[in-house]
Amino acid sequence: MNALRLLLTTSIAVFCQTMFAQALYVSSGETVFISSGTTVTSTSGVTTIVSGGTLNVAGEYQSAGNFINSGTLTATSGTLTFTGSGQTVSANNATVKNVNIGSSAAVTLSSALNIQGGTNYGTLTVANGGTLNSAGYLTLKSDANGNAVVAAGSSSGSYISNAVIVERYIPARRAFRILSPSVTTSTSIYANWQEGGSSSPSLGTHITGNSGSSNGFDNTATNNASLFSFNNASGSNTDGSWSAVTNTNTNTLTAGSPLRVLIRGDRTIDLSTAAPTPTITTLRATGTLGQGNVTVSSLSQISNGFSLVGNPFPTPVNMKSVLDNATNVSNAYFYVWDPQVNTRGGYVTFDLSTSTSNVGTSNQTVFLQPGQSAFVKTSSNGSASLTFAESYKSTASINQGVFLTIPPQSVLKIELSQRDSFKVGANMCDALILKFDPSMSNTLEVQDAIKPINQDENLSVFVGEKFCSIESRNIPQNEEIIDLRISQLRHLNYTLKAEFTGDLGMDAYLLDRFTGKTHLLNKVGETIVEFDVDATTESKANQRFALIFDAGNNSRVKSIQQSFKAYPNPLSASKITLDVFAAQIQSVEIYDISGRYMGNLKPALSENEFELHEQLPNGAYLLRANTNEGQFSTTISVAR
Repeated sequence: MNALRLLLTTSIAVFCQTMFAQALYVSSGETVFISSGTTVTSTSGVTTIVSGGTLNVAGEYQSAGNFINSGTLTATSGTLTFTGSGQTVSANNATVKNVNIGSSAAVTLSSALNIQGGTNYGTLTVANGGTLNSAGYLTLKSDANGNAVVAAGSSSGSYISNAVIVERYIPARRAFRILSPSVTTSTSIYANWQEGGSSSPSLGTHITGNSGSSNGFDNTATNNASLFSFNNASGSNTDGSWSAVTNTNTNTLTAGSPLRVLIRGDRTIDLSTAAPTPTITTLRATGTLGQGNVTVSSLSQISNGFSLVGNPFPTPVNMKSVLDNATNVSNAYFYVWDPQVNTRGGYVTFDLSTSTSNVGTSNQTVFLQPGQSAFVKTSSNGSASLTFAESYKSTASINQGVFLTIPPQSVLKIELSQRDSFKVGANMCDALILKFDPSMSNTLEVQDAIKPINQDENLSVFVGEKFCSIESRNIPQNEEIIDLRISQLRHLNYTLKAEFTGDLGMDAYLLDRFTGKTHLLNKVGETIVEFDVDATTESKANQRFALIFDAGNNSRVKSIQQSFKAYPNPLSASKITLDVFAAQIQSVEIYDISGRYMGNLKPALSENEFELHEQLPNGAYLLRANTNEGQFSTTISVAR
């Protein structure tokens, strides 16, 4: 083993810098580790990682000669620096945190190299005077926590040549985004954001428009447009206007030229359904990277006219620097579309004098993020322009908040406490969270939390065949009912505390089936409901409580107290008659007091008459009727 390999294999544990004339060679079966705080420099020769060999860089490895990886290169917390002139780098699809190109280096990639995204996102730095020929092999990655960035380079640009793949992660929500490409593509929008028509999970999106597939769009029943460009204010129109993009099979993407696009999710979404469940996706575009100082002069020439501009870089840009150095453009404010605001997104005004926005919940900062666009305002009549300069970049200002998973429209938290404990602020018994959003489904999904059953009190909701402590649901329909499940009550006096966050857009009531009372839940602040338990089985019924939602007429709330009757009750025979207010019964399920499904009741000859299994033991049961008006529940006692 040569001296360099021996030194590295021993995993240097101190901060040091080591320089060798000889290049690193990692043979098959060998693992070489460069520890954090250690810099190892090879001034000549070919760095080689043989198939079966592993180089793990947690510190920094500097190479002046060619770099060939046929094995495993791990540098997700380290840095690779290339300083050679005419240097070739074959990374073998490795993912690296940081890559540096020296000031006199001329580096060409000969295989795939990825700069990582995520919380520990990576940075590509090309020093002034250095060049990188990506040769189509470089990818800037993006995920839910962050994306790779490119540090400030030469103001003249062209320090990175040939195509680069840039990713932009988009969370799961059907909503418009105003996106700015970071590359200028030679291929069509269809080949990039639509993945050439393929349907790989978590990649690309559907784009629809006039005449469907003949213009490169994805076909729907209506072929309504989902991709728009903005006409910066001109003439008598001081606000500008949106125009539908005419095709995606000819039109290309341009770095810094923003587009408004409806993101439904990835390309596995079923466009034939009315409201498909959105999915996360990553948009990919391949082209020449936005770099060098980029001047935008196609702005409104009318006082107070609005213009839409896009960040041309895969790096955050300080908008105060951009606007302070602009010509005839207001440097007081800029405006962004924030998809996290309100139900379907909204415009946010960012005040540059105070570094705050008018919407306190917005994550917007002074930095325009990669893939983000902003509206600016012309100060007075006449020519206006601004420049996105390399020096305005900030690699330390990634704010994935504007692209993170969007919070639900409304959240309802319900807490169950023993009454005396609640009065003194002691521990609660259990809690339930319901998240409501148009992007969510009422079926059991990965974002629903299945509830472990407590030895004592339990509060949950029934989803599919499971009880859940957290459920994500679509916005309730008018008069929709959600049964709550409270079990194993050990005391006589309890308190329920309900609190909404966000605007649900309708009234919500808590129904107590035992007392027949309904309690309107406050839209802002807490609602406190006290209830008692006695010796009767009905007072301890699992589904004594339910939520009822009302969009205005309150008819279901007024009638719900008498909505579902079962008689005789207690039941001593095998037949029972059910009466559901103004609804047609489709099926009836029966559950025991622990919530275990016991089967469906069989219809008898008479209308609304059903048969119970003769072997059903005596005790208390819950009946759930599925009707054309929704689900209704009541309790019965069997005492044969």
